[in-house]
Amino acid sequence: MIVMDSGRSRFQFRTAALIRSNGHLLIHRGTTEPFWSLPGGRVEFQEATTETLAREIEEEIGSRAAIGPLRFVIENFFTLEGRTVHEVGFYYETELLRPLPFHENEVVHRCRDGSNDLEFRWIRPTASTLDEYDLKPFPLRALIAGTSSDITHLVYRDHAT
Repeated sequence: MIVMDSGRSRFQFRTAALIRSNGHLLIHRGTTEPFWSLPGGRVEFQEATTETLAREIEEEIGSRAAIGPLRFVIENFFTLEGRTVHEVGFYYETELLRPLPFHENEVVHRCRDGSNDLEFRWIRPTASTLDEYDLKPFPLRALIAGTSSDITHLVYRDHAT
């Protein structure tokens, strides 16, 4: 994967999916983490971001995916486990070819990813629910703004950094 460490700093290249159902958005987290994120993963060398995303979705959700248009390029700066992270992420509209069950108030899928246990759930993307789930690293205004056909470049700096 494309990750470079230098002292207490890290650079990583990530890709993630905007998967929607019934006006909701699919999010996931490691069960030991306090925040949620969009499904996806770190890009491997010589792998296109769409290939990474399709692979990660199949590994974690068990479904092939149709990767749609690129919606966001996000430069994300945050602190995680005492390390300052600079992440560049590509975010794509994505459709699961075998959809997950839809339940508005519960976890709909669990899996093991390396040493992490992941859980997935659907949320309605409003300011209050995104705050409630502490969705990282996705800027709230961009997500709530909806489904523009333009590619948006955003720089997001977590207040802790």
